[in-house]
Parts: sequence; C-alpha cells; structure tokens
Amino acid sequence: MKATLTALMLLAAWPASAATGVIGLERAVIAGAEYVRVGDWAERNDLKMIWRKKEDPILVTNQSASVRLTPETLKAQINGLNVSLSLPVISRNGVPWISLADAQKTLQPILFPQKSAARVRTICLDPGHGGADPGTRDGEHSEKQYTLLLARAVEKLLQAEGFNVVLTRTNDVSVDLPSRPALAAKAGADLFVSLHYNSGVPSLHGVEVHYMAPAGMKSSNGGSGIGSDAASPGNASDDRNILLAYQVLKSITASLPLNDIAVKHSHLAVLREARMPAILIEPGFMSDPQDAKNIYDSDFRQRMARSIVDGILAYKKAVEETEIGSLNLPARPATPQGRN
Repeated sequence: MKATLTALMLLAAWPASAATGVIGLERAVIAGAEYVRVGDWAERNDLKMIWRKKEDPILVTNQSASVRLTPETLKAQINGLNVSLSLPVISRNGVPWISLADAQKTLQPILFPQKSAARVRTICLDPGHGGADPGTRDGEHSEKQYTLLLARAVEKLLQAEGFNVVLTRTNDVSVDLPSRPALAAKAGADLFVSLHYNSGVPSLHGVEVHYMAPAGMKSSNGGSGIGSDAASPGNASDDRNILLAYQVLKSITASLPLNDIAVKHSHLAVLREARMPAILIEPGFMSDPQDAKNIYDSDFRQRMARSIVDGILAYKKAVEETEIGSLNLPARPATPQGRN
C-alpha cells in the first residue's frame, strides 16, 4: 500500500508539460496503479488506435509516428524501436488500458518532446570501470579498456561538432561511482553519457540503453512494476532522460547491424545521482562472439562512436528551441516525432 501511495503521489506531482496528454481523461485504478484507456489517450494526442483482435498488438498511429503495444506485457515499440514499459498494458472487457505512468513518462516525452531555450554545449563521457575494477573480462580483453577507447572516439567526434567534452577518467584509474556524476556537475555538463559493455549467456547479444527509472517504479531488469524507491536527483530530468536514451538507441540500431534489445529504465548509481539528463549505453555483449568481435574492432568502434554522436545531435535538435520556436509558439509539435 505504501508503494502504491508513493507512486500515485509522484504521478500527481509531475510537471504540467508531462500531463498535457492526459488532462481530462477518465482514470481507473488497476492492480494498484492509475490507468487510462489507450483509445482515449490516442484521441487526445491526435493519434488513431487500431486493434482488430484481442490477441493482436495494439497500434496507435498517425502519418508520422506509431506505437505498438502488446496486451498483458511490458513490451512497446515506438517507431519500431523497443522501449520497456514500467507497467503492463491491460485489457479489460475488450478495452486496452495503459498506465498513467507510461502515458506520461514513457510515451509523451518521446513522441512530444518539450523544447526549451537551454542549449546542449558540454557533455560528460563516463568510461565505465577502470583501475582495480576491470569490469567484464574475456581472456586478455577487459571492459575497462574498451569503454575508454570508445569514450576517446566519441570525444573526438563531439569536439568536431563543436561540443565541450569532459571525461570522468582519461586513463586506467579507479573512479568511484558517486564521483562520476559529481564530476559532470562540477564541469557544468549538460548531458552525462556512461559507456559500458554487457555480459551474459552467449545467446544474449545486441545493444540496450538505460535511463533513470521513474520514481516509485522498479527497474526493467528487476521485472518493472511499482516499487518503493523515492525520487532521486536523476528523476529531475525524467522526460529528457528517456528521450536521450531513445534517440541514441535509435541512431545506433539504424546505423549498425546490432540487435535492438530495448530502451530500459534502471536504478544504476551513476544515473540515480546525475543532476543533468543521463544515460548508460551497453553497445554489445563481450560474452557473445559476434558482439565481442565488433567491440574489439577499431573500425566498428569508430562507427559506433559516430552513431552515438548522431543520437546526441538528434536529441539536441529535438529539445532546443529554434529561432521560430522562441517566438512564443507552442513547444509541443503538432505531430509526434517520427523515425527518420
């Protein structure tokens, strides 16, 4: 009950920009969380819901964007990209419902990014592990080597695009987790991008990007659902966090032959303490032979770096007001962001 009340209070406290797509919609409490009808949400946001059979996925679409939802699961695709939901889509008497949490904190920020006058100028890159912490090991290869190599490649490309770049480490040294986002804050970073590589059973392969889980929600890898975690500094950038994660994963999977695992929400320490939009990228599994081959290949690493930078540029374009946007025009676009 305490977790449920916490989640509902946090939903009520979300900023108006996140709530515009659900104002006036009928709500129902299902399994301890607030839900709205998918069809109502779609209509409110100038989208059309298509659901022919109860065993089929639900499609919410217009000319420029599409959302694909699978009833009774946490699975969603936004413009073809896998995005994990916090709570399952539920069918009741032939009517699909989506949680208020996901309508406001998953769908809205990606489809209708809010623009502001703030500029993205300084980016903090965080090469995971280092020093006494090697991360994942694969024979003579250690994760800490390749996160730093990737960070250096991304750094050069970002600088060529005119960004200021700071790194949480520039050589093989240990940096504790709280110091990493603190370093970013001290440098005045506008974005925090942590770089890691994954590991698991050999059948697992592909790329996933993590962002800070909405307050009161469990991590994707923890089964999702309502949790007991209170808001943290990382939640101040909820809408920006998921949009950055989405744009970077979109860019990587569009550019490289990698399996799209998903945009996932997590409670990772560096994301929890970040005081600016932050993501953690896992661009491959060192435990998978093909992914590992790509990770150790310098040419592929350069392509990966380029795709990460292109994702950051797409995010920058999505959130920064243009000259026209500064003339008191609505920040919310008339149609959702499509996948180019």
